[in-house]
Amino acid sequence: MKPRGPFARLAPAARGPFARAALAALALGACAPEGPARPARPAPVPPPPVAAPAAPDPLGPKPEATEPAPFTPPTPLAFGGPSGSKVWLLERHALPLVSVALALPYGASSDPPDAGGLAHLVADMVDEGAGARDAVAFSSALEELGARLSARASRDYSVVVLETTADNLDKALALFGDAVLRPRHAPKDFARVTALWKNALRARGDDPSEVARVVTPAAFFGPSHPYGRPVEGSLGGPAIARERVAAWHRRLFRPEAATFVVAGDVTRERAASALAAAFKGWATPRDPAPAPAPPAPPAAPPPAGRRTVAVEREGAPQVVISLVRRGVAAADPARPALELLNVPLGGTFTSRLNQNLREDHGWTYGARTGFDAQRADGTFLVRTSVRTDALAEALRETLKELDQMAQKGPSDAEVAGAKALARADAIRSYGSLGSIALGLAANAGLGLPPDADAAFLAAQMAEGRARLAELGRRHVDTGDLTLVFVGPRRPIEDALAANQLPPPERWTNEGRPLDGAKAPDKPAAKPADKPTPPAGR
Repeated sequence: MKPRGPFARLAPAARGPFARAALAALALGACAPEGPARPARPAPVPPPPVAAPAAPDPLGPKPEATEPAPFTPPTPLAFGGPSGSKVWLLERHALPLVSVALALPYGASSDPPDAGGLAHLVADMVDEGAGARDAVAFSSALEELGARLSARASRDYSVVVLETTADNLDKALALFGDAVLRPRHAPKDFARVTALWKNALRARGDDPSEVARVVTPAAFFGPSHPYGRPVEGSLGGPAIARERVAAWHRRLFRPEAATFVVAGDVTRERAASALAAAFKGWATPRDPAPAPAPPAPPAAPPPAGRRTVAVEREGAPQVVISLVRRGVAAADPARPALELLNVPLGGTFTSRLNQNLREDHGWTYGARTGFDAQRADGTFLVRTSVRTDALAEALRETLKELDQMAQKGPSDAEVAGAKALARADAIRSYGSLGSIALGLAANAGLGLPPDADAAFLAAQMAEGRARLAELGRRHVDTGDLTLVFVGPRRPIEDALAANQLPPPERWTNEGRPLDGAKAPDKPAAKPADKPTPPAGR
């Protein structure tokens, strides 16, 4: 069929390149529009990509922060124990474990003046054999039961702690009873323990922080005061015979003064029967009880201004600083509030003092403050170790932080943070059986009631900023500080002069004055305070 249309006559010649070009030109001319060119259409905009749906969080939605639930420390059940002793029981049945602590209100402050460290040695000998077992056999018997026994003496009380499984409670308490009622005090064991004790006393002088721990209470209370002597004793004191340790054990471990703290998977009935069996025949000694710490140290006029003490440690790259003044007794109504006040001042890593000396200036690894808990009036203590070349500046900043807290008190935010921390600390102290037993034993040893912790936390939660500011003015005042330094003599003297402080008295590592320096016989009397609820730990 022949081609038709306008291009029919050209079809036969459309085989060469020129013919094909002509055809293309004609085709373009035929297709060209008449009139002005039309505007080009805009390119279509692609739709935005659709995001894939997020995978669901396997942990679920993020919880919203809420106010913490109120917490009240539990009060142990109190009832009578063997031979007139007392028992505080706190049942915890989550785990098959039991902790038992025996608290006695006699510690280093009850030591005779010529036998410093006697209560410490008594506690050290408790697990060195008892009843029919020597030291090795006694230790093996505890290990076979999976039990642990330990003892220590503090300034105001002594405590023996047993940790065991609930199934082995009766057998473990039998060993506990032997240790308390029938200690062996074998000569070879006593010789070994006393040798280790004397070596520890010698090594203590090589540690500047330990030296400060010994010298600070001696400088404040006086070396002969019950609170001025080191708990573990001093070098150069009279020798303590084995017979005297045995006799002192009998006087300390007396049923009418004892409190058993039992915490764990045990009922009242089982605890009472197991203690009665283990301590059967426990009789009150004929010797009178040692005198516990006095209700308060003898009153004395306040010291005239600040006082400084130095223990020379030539060439030391750091100087240990201890600042001390009168505190309060463990049962003082002001102690819950003072513990709150201490938190923003120097009680935590984020406290004012630590942030200033460590974080802002890099002079120290840490700085802390605290009110100690003692049966009679204790101390408020500031402790840090600073670079020797920064001693003057660090001392100035330390005094500045104390003065600012005394003059202005804490902020509302600091009070809120201190209360939150106090609540968290209370919860943590009841988080394990061991901490429960030791904490309640400390309360018993200090003469506090079973509900002391609950009353203590309740008093803290009720405190306000105005009350804390008032206590700061009375208990953080720097005008009557005793300042103790352990380090090189010349930098200490220069730092004191730069801060308008008196030159230091020179003391020994063992807390004794040199060069005729006179130690205080009594600390200053404390100011009166307003009553608040009773204190706990």
